[in-house]
Amino acid sequence: MQRLSGLCSARDTGAPRSGASRTGAGWLHQPTSHTILLPKRNTITNAVWVGETTARTASEPTFGQSEFTVKELATYVDLSLRMLEDSANVEAEVRLALAEDFGLKEATAFVNGGVGAASAIEPTGFMTAAGIAETNNGHATTLSPDALINLFYAMPATYRNRGSWVMNGTTLATVRKLKDGNGNYLWQPSYQAGQPETILGRPVVEALDMPNVVAAATPIIFGDFKAGYRIYDRVALDVMPDLLTQRITGLARFHARRRVGAGVVRTDVFRKLKMAA
Repeated sequence: MQRLSGLCSARDTGAPRSGASRTGAGWLHQPTSHTILLPKRNTITNAVWVGETTARTASEPTFGQSEFTVKELATYVDLSLRMLEDSANVEAEVRLALAEDFGLKEATAFVNGGVGAASAIEPTGFMTAAGIAETNNGHATTLSPDALINLFYAMPATYRNRGSWVMNGTTLATVRKLKDGNGNYLWQPSYQAGQPETILGRPVVEALDMPNVVAAATPIIFGDFKAGYRIYDRVALDVMPDLLTQRITGLARFHARRRVGAGVVRTDVFRKLKMAA
C-alpha cells in the first residue's frame, strides 16, 4: 500500500529527515520563517485566433498569494535516572515512541486538521479544506461502482491521469468487492513489487483518518496530490534530553518538538465522493 505522505511531491524540507515516508518530495525548499507565501494564479491568459494583419489583444492574467503558517507539535517524557542507568537502549525506545506518536498526529492533521479553532495551531487537512468539488454517490449508505466511475471521469484528464485514491481500510475492503456493469472488479491488485494496487488504473492509498461509509460522509477523495497539496518541513522531530532540571526528583526529561506546515494549494485537482442520493 502506498504511503499517504508519499503522495505530495512538494514536501518541502527545512531540516534533514529519515524514513521511507519522507521520500515524496519532488522539489525541496528550506523555509526560513514561520510563514510561507506562494503565488496563486487567479486568471489565465486569453489567446484568440487572428487573421494575418488583425490587431492582437493583450492578456492580463492576475495573481494572488496563498499563505501557509508553520505549526508546532510538542510534548515531553519523564524517565527515572535509574531506568536510564539500568535499562539497555531505553533512550532509543523513547525516541522511537515519540517518532511513532508524532507521525500519527501528523498524518491525522494532513487529512482532517485545521477545523475551527484548531486552524490556529494545526496544519490544514485536504479533507477539511474549503472549495473541493463533490460527486454524489447516488445512495446514502451503499457505495456505488458507477459513482466511482463518474467521479473519476469528472476530473480533467491531466489530473485524472496523475491522480490517486485515498480512503480508509474499511472503505477499501468494500471497494475491493465492487464490479462494473461487465462484472469486472474496479480494484486491481499489484503484480509487481513496489507498485501500488489500483482502482480504475490509478493508485490507492490507505489513510486511517478518512471517514467511514455513512450517510452524508465523504469517505473517498481522488486527486493529483502532487499538484494540489503542500507540506513544508521547517524543523524535523527534535528530541532534547534534559538531565538537570528534574534531577531533584530523580528524573530525566526528554523534550520533543516538530514544526511543519501544510495545506491545499489547488482545489480544482481534487474531488470527493459524497454519500448522498
